[in-house]
Amino acid sequence: MQIHEHFSLKNYNSFGINVYAKQFIAVQSVAELSDVLIEFKDVKKFILGGGSNMLLTQNIDALVILIDIKGKTINKQNDNYVWITCNAGENWHEFVLWTIYQNFGGLENL
Repeated sequence: MQIHEHFSLKNYNSFGINVYAKQFIAVQSVAELSDVLIEFKDVKKFILGGGSNMLLTQNIDALVILIDIKGKTINKQNDNYVWITCNAGENWHEFVLWTIYQNFGGLENL
């Protein structure tokens, strides 16, 4: 885990506005996230996903934690429904395309 200081969030901002995080870290597992939350328990935090539909207009005076936990699992499937767990670090558009490729209808308009 690497903490970055005065980190540009431009790549995580849907509108490409160049704002900065006081501190920034990306976590790739639940264990990493847990470690960060424990180690920085008294620090102000801002949780960030993939940045889709995110409008950041000013610098964030906090530790920005990027959730970059990848993975998706088909939990259950029957003739009418599919139950899928999709981790927070997955790209939404790519996830929708994956469901279409799997012939799972319902998300294609989102």
